[in-house]
Amino acid sequence: MNTARSGVACDVGPDGIRRAGRVHPRRSRLTLEKELRELLGSGRNARITARFYGFDGRGGGSLQTVGNEIGLTRERVRQIVTVILERLNTGRPVSPTLDRTIAFVVDRMPAAAEELEAELQFQRLTSGLFRLEGIINAAELLGRSLPFSITDVEGERLVHARDIPSVDMIVRIARRLISRWGMATISIVMAEVGKVESGVCDRKLIVSLLARLGDFHWLEQSAGWFWLSDHPNNNRVLNRIRKILSIANPINISELPAGIARDYRMEGVSLPKRVLLEFCRQAPGLRVSDETVKAEPAVNPGDALSQVEKDVVHILSEHGGTMATSEFKSVCLGMGVNRQTFYHCLVNSPIISCYAGGLYGLIGSSERSGRGARLSFPEH
Repeated sequence: MNTARSGVACDVGPDGIRRAGRVHPRRSRLTLEKELRELLGSGRNARITARFYGFDGRGGGSLQTVGNEIGLTRERVRQIVTVILERLNTGRPVSPTLDRTIAFVVDRMPAAAEELEAELQFQRLTSGLFRLEGIINAAELLGRSLPFSITDVEGERLVHARDIPSVDMIVRIARRLISRWGMATISIVMAEVGKVESGVCDRKLIVSLLARLGDFHWLEQSAGWFWLSDHPNNNRVLNRIRKILSIANPINISELPAGIARDYRMEGVSLPKRVLLEFCRQAPGLRVSDETVKAEPAVNPGDALSQVEKDVVHILSEHGGTMATSEFKSVCLGMGVNRQTFYHCLVNSPIISCYAGGLYGLIGSSERSGRGARLSFPEH
């Protein structure tokens, strides 16, 4: 049994590599860099190996990269690293700082790798910014159980548990939900992920992941409502709002949920008024004043409406603003509107409202009673 200069009681082999044994308290106070370097021994070959595996805090490098830095061939670097690795594998090296570092990371994930690296330095577990990739390499080499991994999310390294569904799959599901409904909640994403892939996928992980997307926006963080703004022209809610505003600009926020919900693809989704109002504040081309939503610039009906919707606007405007179903259908069919298309528009178009007495009119009308009530429509 030998005692090293650091005061550590342990077995030291002829190669200078420390073996498992009783660990002196001072040993546990070494920084991670120094602890890992001592495991490799001293000399140029130890420094080369430390650079390759990231034990110097730089995250590691390829054989070619390390060789270029020090003027060696990649084959020579491989030979040096292999010899050191074989020495490590002949015993069970002691590395208490590495164990504490791993526990520290696990206790705080999911989180950005840069944030954790800064915390490790602040807690003096490392002497400088130590890239976590080096910790992963050290854990694998020394036989430690490693319960975390790192995934690049749009240029940012996210640290998360290993036994989770794939990060790419979580993002795809979130984007699919936004494409379908315009907005979604974290809880809905969790439920959909659980249907597709097993694994631990808690709320904190999904929030940490999605919040790192450049187009992620909270609508109501306490309830988990969010949207993704990467393709606003394909956002179903925004497109339906634009249709409504093309014939009623401005409009009260209370009018919008009914028009948006008149789409079979929105079935099962109830958009709270406060969430919808915040969406309108953030969406391009909309302006909110109190509870009034206005399109700025105004939406051209010719760009926002289908041909049958344009015909509906014209027919309702020419027939006093509201019409009974039978008369409405008769006039539309008489103008050449396909029967199936008519019923689809009647049920799904956001610009149509069903009023008392089975009358149909345009959404946002100021008068909603009596067949002869004249509505004020914009010129088209």
